Amino acid sequence: MVVTGGEIEVRKVAVGNLAVHIEEIPYVETTSLAFLVRIGSAHEGDSQAGISHFLEHVSFRGTKSFSMKELKYKVESVGGTLNAFTTPRSTVYYAKVPSFQLEEAVKVLSEIVFYPRVRDEDVEVEKRIILEEIRMTLENPEDRLYRFAIQSVWKGPYGRDTLGFEETVKSFSADDIKRYHDEKYVTSRIKLVISGNVEGFDEVLNKLEIPEKSVNFEDPKEPDFKHNEDVKLVTMKDINHVHVLLLKEGFGKIDKNYEKLMTLDTILGSGMSSYLFEMIRERLGTVYEIYSFPYSLRNVGIYGIYFSTSPENAVKTLDEVKGALERFDASEYYEYGIKRRLGKFKMSMESPSGVLNYMIDKLVYSDSVMDPKSYEKIVKSITPSELKNFSEKFLKGDWSVFAVAPEGFSWNLSKIRI
Repeated sequence: MVVTGGEIEVRKVAVGNLAVHIEEIPYVETTSLAFLVRIGSAHEGDSQAGISHFLEHVSFRGTKSFSMKELKYKVESVGGTLNAFTTPRSTVYYAKVPSFQLEEAVKVLSEIVFYPRVRDEDVEVEKRIILEEIRMTLENPEDRLYRFAIQSVWKGPYGRDTLGFEETVKSFSADDIKRYHDEKYVTSRIKLVISGNVEGFDEVLNKLEIPEKSVNFEDPKEPDFKHNEDVKLVTMKDINHVHVLLLKEGFGKIDKNYEKLMTLDTILGSGMSSYLFEMIRERLGTVYEIYSFPYSLRNVGIYGIYFSTSPENAVKTLDEVKGALERFDASEYYEYGIKRRLGKFKMSMESPSGVLNYMIDKLVYSDSVMDPKSYEKIVKSITPSELKNFSEKFLKGDWSVFAVAPEGFSWNLSKIRI
C-alpha cells in the first residue's frame, strides 16, 4: 500500500480468524503495532473485578518461548517501547520499534497475547505489584476522585475501576487467570493493528502461530447515567487542595452528536487557550489547573469538568465555573474550535503511533476504520448555528458534583444546575 498526499487507507487482511488492519507509511523508519483485545474490565463478574488488568500484567512475565527479560530486551534493546493498558471494553498490547525489528516485535506481542506463561510464583509477585498500584491511586486525590465519581454515575461493571479491588485481586490464583484467558482471549475478539513502515510484513504474517478459537458472547449492557443524589465528598489527610469534578451525561462514540461534543470540549477545556482556562485560571486566578473531557463508550458517555483549588476558594470557584458555563456562547469560539480540532488531528496523523491510536480508537467499536479525510469532512460540516444550538442544550441542566478535600472541609452539594 502506498500513502500519497498525506491520505491514509487501511488495508484489511486475515490470518485465520484474526483480523489484521494495516496502514503503510513507507517514508518513515519505524513501525507501531498493537494487538487489540476487545475484552476489558466490563466483561468481568463481580468476583473477578480486576482480572483483565491482572492478566495484562502477568502476561509480560514470560511466554511459551520467551522469558520476561527476553520479551523486554527484544524491543527495548533497539530503542523501542513495549507496554499495555486495560479499559472497560478492551485490553491493548502495543510496541513501537525501528522497522528492521518488526518481525521480532510481532513475535513478542503475539506470544504475550496468545501464549502467556501464567505461573503461581509470577501471580503472587504481580499480586503485590497491583495491590501497591491500587493503594497508590487511593493516595492520589485526583485518581481517587475519578474512581468514586465514575462508580457513582455508572453503576455496575463499566463504572468499576479497571484495577479492581484489594479483596478480589488478593483472591486470584494462576488457575483463575488461565481460565479467564482461555475463555475470553478468543481470536474472534482480537485484532492486530499496525502502522508505519511495514516492508516484509506479509511474510511475517505467514509465520504467525495463531490459535483458532472463536466464541460468540455478548458484551455487557452499557450503563445508564444516574445523577448523584447524595453529598459526594471524600476527605483525605495530608492534602491542601479541594479537587472538584462536575459530571453530566455525554454521548457515545457512534451518536450523531459525538463530534459536536468533541468540538465543544476542544473550546471549553482542551488547553491554555480554552474558554474555561481563560475565564477561571487567567481571570479569576483561583486554580492552577482546569480542564474538561469526554469519556465515551459505544452508545453512552460521560462529560466532565475538573479543577482544584484552595478550600477558601472552592465555593467561589465553583460559582464562577457555573457562571462561565451559563454565559458561554459557542458561536464566538466556532472558528477556534474547528481549527484547533483539525490541527491537533492532522498533527497526530504525522506519526505511526498517532495513526495507530486513531485506528485502535475506531476498531474498539467497529470492524473498519474511517479514513481521516472523511473524518475531517464530518468535523468541517458542523455549522456555527449547529454548534451554538447544541452547546446551549447540552450545557443546561443538572451536573453532579464530586470532591476530594482536606479533613475539616465540608459542603452540602450533590449537584448544580446550569
